[in-house]
Formats: sequence, C-alpha cells, structure tokens
Amino acid sequence: MKKILLLVLAAAMIVCLPGCGVVTDFKNAVEEIVSPEATDAPESGENPVIINNSINLGVCDFDTFNPLKTESQTMRDCMQLVYEPLFELDQQMRIVPVLAKDYSVSPDGRQVTVNLKEGVLWHDGSTLDAYDVAYTMRRIRQGDTTYTNALSVVSEHKAVSDYSVQINLRYSLPNFVALLTFPIVKYQTDMTVNDKYSPVGTGPFIFDGMITSNRFRMSAFEEYRDGRAQLDNVYIERIPDADKYRSMFEASEFDVMTSEMVDLTKYMPRGNVNVYDFVSNKLTFLGFNMQNSLFAGNETRVGLAEYINKEEIVSSIIYSHGVATNIPINPSSYLYYDTNTDFTGNISEGEPHLGNDGWGTNEDGHYVRTKNGARETLRFRILTNKDSEEKVSIAKKIAEYFTRNGISVTVDTEPYEQYMALINAKNYDAFIGEVELGSNLDLSPLVTSSGNYFGYGNVTVDTIIGQLGMTQNEDEQRELFRQLGDIMLTDMPFVPIFYRKGSVLAGASIKSGISPSVSGFYRNSLWWSKQG
Repeated sequence: MKKILLLVLAAAMIVCLPGCGVVTDFKNAVEEIVSPEATDAPESGENPVIINNSINLGVCDFDTFNPLKTESQTMRDCMQLVYEPLFELDQQMRIVPVLAKDYSVSPDGRQVTVNLKEGVLWHDGSTLDAYDVAYTMRRIRQGDTTYTNALSVVSEHKAVSDYSVQINLRYSLPNFVALLTFPIVKYQTDMTVNDKYSPVGTGPFIFDGMITSNRFRMSAFEEYRDGRAQLDNVYIERIPDADKYRSMFEASEFDVMTSEMVDLTKYMPRGNVNVYDFVSNKLTFLGFNMQNSLFAGNETRVGLAEYINKEEIVSSIIYSHGVATNIPINPSSYLYYDTNTDFTGNISEGEPHLGNDGWGTNEDGHYVRTKNGARETLRFRILTNKDSEEKVSIAKKIAEYFTRNGISVTVDTEPYEQYMALINAKNYDAFIGEVELGSNLDLSPLVTSSGNYFGYGNVTVDTIIGQLGMTQNEDEQRELFRQLGDIMLTDMPFVPIFYRKGSVLAGASIKSGISPSVSGFYRNSLWWSKQG
C-alpha cells in the first residue's frame, strides 16, 4: 500500500514536468521515491535488503592495474581491494598477519621466516603458496617496482617449503616484518606496464574488467576466506585530473576521497561527509646543523626547543591536521610515550638551558656569549622549501617565537632542489624538514651516526638501534624506544613538531567499516558497508 501511494504521488508530479520527456521523468521520479529507505522492513531475523549495494571510486593518473608497478596513488588505493600483503599495521601500528600465518626472527635479527596461511585462494581458483611470495619479492628486489626501497636491506630470500619463505638481511633492522606490507602477486605475473593488465589477487573483491570506456567493476569474491564482503560491487572510474576528481566527489559521484588528493588545510568538505583520520608517519621538524658552533652544545638546542609553541603551529597553520609531539615516535603507535604533554613551549624553562651554555641577554635584550675568547650573538637563519607555502609559514612562525624573545632569526626560502642541496652539503644553520618514516618506525635515517641531516652522532643511539633489530618482544621494544626518546630529548639534534594526519573522506553512502592506517587508506574494505 505504501508503494502504491508513492506511485500516485509520483504520477501527480507529471503536471509539473515539461511536455517532452514526461515518461522518462515519471520513471526517474518513481525510482527516486521508491528508495532503499522506502523498501519493506525485513521480517525478524532477516538481513535488511539493500538496493544497489555498490560504491564508486575514482582514479587519477591511470597507468596500470599492476599493484607493484603503478605510480598512481589512487590506483594503489583501489588495488588494496584486490590484492593483499603478508602483513598490515593496525591503527596502533601493531603487526597484523594477512596472508601470513606467523613469523620468526633469528637471535641476531638477520634471518626472518614467514609462514603462510594455507588454503588461501587466488581469484582464478588456484592456491597461494610460498613461490608466489618469493616471485613477488624477486620482482621488487629487481628494482622495477614502487616498493623496491622496502626490501633494500634484503640480501637473499627463498621459498623453503610450499608455505614458508626465508628472508636474509644484510644487517638487523628494527621491526623489519612491518615492511612486508606490499601487495603479493601471483607467480609469473606479467610486469609489463600497460592499461590491459588484468588483476588477479586474493583480496575480498574480484576485478571484473571494463564496463565502459573509462569505467571498471569489481565484485565481491564469494570464496574469500574471511567471508563475503559487505558490498556487492565497487566501480572504478578513470578521471583526467585532480580538480575533476574533487568536483565529482563533491557532487557525490564518488564515495571516497583521501588526503592524498586534497589539502585538508585548505579544503572544507561539503555536504554529508565523514572524515576518518589516522596519524601518518610524516614527521615535520626543525633541524639544527651540528657543525655550526652556535648549536654545538645540546643545552642550546634544548633551550631553543622550549620557545616553540607546537600546539599553535598545529592549530593555526595546518588546522589541526596533525598531532604535536616532543619525541620522534608516532603518537598513535603502541611504542609511543611522552614524559611531557605540554606542547605550547615554556620560555621560563628554555632560558636556564641557554644559560647553561653561556648565553645571556645584553642591554638590548639579545642573547650573546663569549666562547673561546670570541663574542657570539645567537643569530641564525632557518632554511625552508620555497615551494611549500605551509613550510614557509611554519618557518616564519618559529622565527617569530625566537625573535620576540631576543634571538635574531630570519627565514631563507629556496626552491626544493636547491633547498635539498644546501641541506645535504650542511650549508645551513637550521631548517624546516619533513620525513616519512618507514612502517617499521625505524628512526635510523634521522639519528644514526652512519648518516643523517644534522651531522649528529651518538654511540649509545647506534647501539639501541641495533638492539631494536634483534628483538620482537613488545616490552623490550617499549623500553628501547623509551631510552631512544629520552636521549633525543637530551641531545635534541632536531625538534619534533608534529606528525601529520592522513584522512579518508567518505560520503553518506558508506555507513561503517572504514579504518585507515599507515598500511593504507582503503584498509579493511571487506567491512565497508552501506548499512549503519
């Protein structure tokens, strides 16, 4: 009866429609009124009926569906629905087995054995085995994929049985298994980069192919080991550019958009959009040139750190799309700790540290000292990337904090290539930098004596990094990271400012299931649902 009344109402609408196309408009009006929300309620114990239980995704810079070869971030995201890794990281950055069943690490941290789940099916009905994994790793290590750096530490790997892979490392690396998050492809998969590549994975969705010239379909894999996906179909559309991508999302033609496609410090979502955040591994910091005599003493560096209001930078420059931190450990990680949760700076604590390094204010209120018989003024320049409006704003804000408190600081802006050349040549005083740490939370690029941006070296730090590569025990890892963080707070070769957030924007069509992490924006697509 309810549907009959709706049809009568729709028919009455005809008088308001133009003469031509009345039949088509009447059909559209009926389809709009008889919506999923208007369907009969299910009987007790039945699942609700969902009409058109599908979503739409878009891809920019389309090159290939091969998940190891594509250079398109949006394509890599979409292929997470089709392909799976050995492991992924949850939102606390703990290792979660996906295709792997478990793993073991030798006492010296240089040999890793990964055991696979048995009975995992490829979409063509064949069974996943260790030779698929070994083949994938071989192609990655050959250097012709977008994941090659993840395995640069590997010296050798091989399938030691049908369901076990052994990986040898040139040296121990903290949490190496967390790097095994690349998609696994089938043995002898064609690595040619072209738009004809047909994906065959083990994930919750099967790639069905092209349905129009720029539109593709994926459907739920009925034999998926963890049960059928909540969605029936996922449609992918090729989009010519990022502006078109954003406008189509705003028009609800796509159901999902990520922070890789839009700068959320400048973009405000319109309409009924939910935003799902996670803390990425992108760390923004102020680095010091340890070869500069001004920064040779750690007390100076620690004192300067206290002048920076990190909370204000996060709120006013990146509009809360980051998380302030005093230590270089991802705040969402199970390894994170912080003995000081005040991120607003404390000049009254900074001044004594500067005094311990001989700095004091003169009659003009500027910090000066006499060192080795020479008069020095605490005056320096902050180098930053001219091509990043955000980085320039951060540098200017930090310079403002210093200058108004008697420390003369100016900002130098250079195009990216020149900016990096100056940093690598140690031809700077201080600089604003951003680094994306690996999934294994390895701080080596920032702190080990073998090479970093700052000319910093500490034998104890090197030892801790080595020990981290030889333990998988969570309590031991926590203790070692705490020791490492405490040394960073004392030595302060750089000032951590914030870790950037990553985000997934989802339209009202998707009601639940989205849970991105550093492992991917489209993680856990099995549970995406159009039901509340």
